[in-house]
Amino acid sequence: MSRVTRFIVPATTLTALLALVLTLAPGFAGVADAKTAVAPARAEQPILSQLSQFTTIEGAASAMTKTAVIVSLLFVWIIVAVVVTLFAGREVRYSSVEVRASALYCFALGLVAFTSFVITAIVFSYLVPYIVGVPLLAALGVFAILTKAYGMVSIFHAVGSLVAGSRTRAQLDQRRWFRGDLAMVIAGVVVLGAIRLIPVAGTIIWSLASVFGIGTALATRFGRRDPAFLAWRPAHV
Repeated sequence: MSRVTRFIVPATTLTALLALVLTLAPGFAGVADAKTAVAPARAEQPILSQLSQFTTIEGAASAMTKTAVIVSLLFVWIIVAVVVTLFAGREVRYSSVEVRASALYCFALGLVAFTSFVITAIVFSYLVPYIVGVPLLAALGVFAILTKAYGMVSIFHAVGSLVAGSRTRAQLDQRRWFRGDLAMVIAGVVVLGAIRLIPVAGTIIWSLASVFGIGTALATRFGRRDPAFLAWRPAHV
């Protein structure tokens, strides 16, 4: 990693964090006020009664509903991953190599991109009364969804490659089973999907994977170019 990259990565990360805090500051203030108003009422309830809420029939039904929704979304992600891999397997492979080799750069770029999406959406929302804001918001939403979808498929491939334990393409081709880009993507979906089912940690890890995915998609231009760390060399005849 060059000196310029070592300077850009921390700077962009700090800038994105600062912009995200400034954007969400009013929301945090409202949540803090709400928690302050509700805190005395919760303090009056015994601890055992609060814990018993998770063992009631309503609590169990709510947990089962959330789990069913997450599993359904994972099936949707499997379909999206299969379609993207079948039509753009080479691009997904390039992006997977990029995120495994330059993880910090992809995370910083994803954090900046996510913050930019939020700020841009807020700016475009003020243009909705002037009609021009509606197509701009629609275009931004479509671009953000496509970026996340492709980026998450690249993350699935990267996770599956780590699970496979094959560092080179030759080692992967020598296998009789669990080989190919599609197998790597499916393995990644299963691993991240299992982690996603964990109540709190799963949500955090999935969100971080989304940030990595957005950064990977933008860093590799959706896999349309070779990873930045690979240098072109002339062939020796």
